[in-house]
Amino acid sequence: MGSEPEVSVVVPTYNERDNVAKLIQAIHEYLSEAGISYEVVVVDDNSPDGTAEVARSLSSRYSVRVVVRPSKLGLASAILDGVRVSRGRYVAVMDADLQHPPEALPRLVEKVRGGCDVVIGSRYVKGGATPGWSFFRRLVSWGANTLARLLLPRVRGVRDAMSGYFVFRREVVEGVELNPRGFKFLLELLVKGRFNRVCEHPIVFRPRVRGESKLGVGEVVNYVLHVLDLAHDSIRFAIVGGLGTLVNLATVALTGYYLGIEHWISVLTAFEVSTIFNFSLHEVWTFKTAFRGVFLSRLLKFHSAVVVQFLSQMLFSNLLYYAYGVGRLVAQLVGIAIGFLLNYLLSKFLVWRGARQ
Repeated sequence: MGSEPEVSVVVPTYNERDNVAKLIQAIHEYLSEAGISYEVVVVDDNSPDGTAEVARSLSSRYSVRVVVRPSKLGLASAILDGVRVSRGRYVAVMDADLQHPPEALPRLVEKVRGGCDVVIGSRYVKGGATPGWSFFRRLVSWGANTLARLLLPRVRGVRDAMSGYFVFRREVVEGVELNPRGFKFLLELLVKGRFNRVCEHPIVFRPRVRGESKLGVGEVVNYVLHVLDLAHDSIRFAIVGGLGTLVNLATVALTGYYLGIEHWISVLTAFEVSTIFNFSLHEVWTFKTAFRGVFLSRLLKFHSAVVVQFLSQMLFSNLLYYAYGVGRLVAQLVGIAIGFLLNYLLSKFLVWRGARQ
């Protein structure tokens, strides 16, 4: 294909036979007219409709490479595979369904040339739009962006962190370990990438003409889990603690009301069940350790951290109430907060020391 292109356009596909040829032709026309050398990297998840064959047949006329994966492995991982094999100084990512306007691609590249590290094709800056969207679709999109901005500090200045249309300098991901899940690669890049400046350029997100949307309940669940996985481990720790509280209450109800066990035995049983429940989720999710050291040792240390949490909660709650006359609920809330902080710090730096955030 000659010298390395300036821009690699990564296009993940699955059953996009009716769209991929038009998209590749449009990319060629707009980038060639702007004097931008390019390659299109189509990453196809073994589409049964022959998408890969259609894309491959265009390689004699356009700068197209096709990567076929063995099965449907996910949109974000397809983008990552495309980035890995791409050769351009800049990498562009866009969908194959013609909802991302290819005519905007030269402007996105121009902004990267001008000093932006990441340029997002944004539906939510002035000039952007989402015609044809239902109220529910707008609500889901708003909720997804809001969740990301609340939990991910590096995303807070971005209006459209859910965009699937963006361009970035290759240096942004060089040496960065990316583990995207679901369908939002941009989130992973914004949280982990090496950049100084993110820019947004307005786009009109077109209604889909052919094919079916890939967005489903499973993708939404994957997105929420992805955001939580990218968030600070204290967020995951608190979520696990909340789930553990429900397990504790359920155990008390089961052993007390249904089995008729003495309350104090029921409480001790619930404490142990919820502690093991929390410990297990912290192992596989909150801290994601490499399981260094002895499992039983970590379990015993976590029990100690939970005991410290309980004792500190009791100490500060009673101290505030009896010594300083603070209201019951406020005193208890402060006690819970201090206990949670101590449990988190002991867990992070004693039980799972060295685990990744």
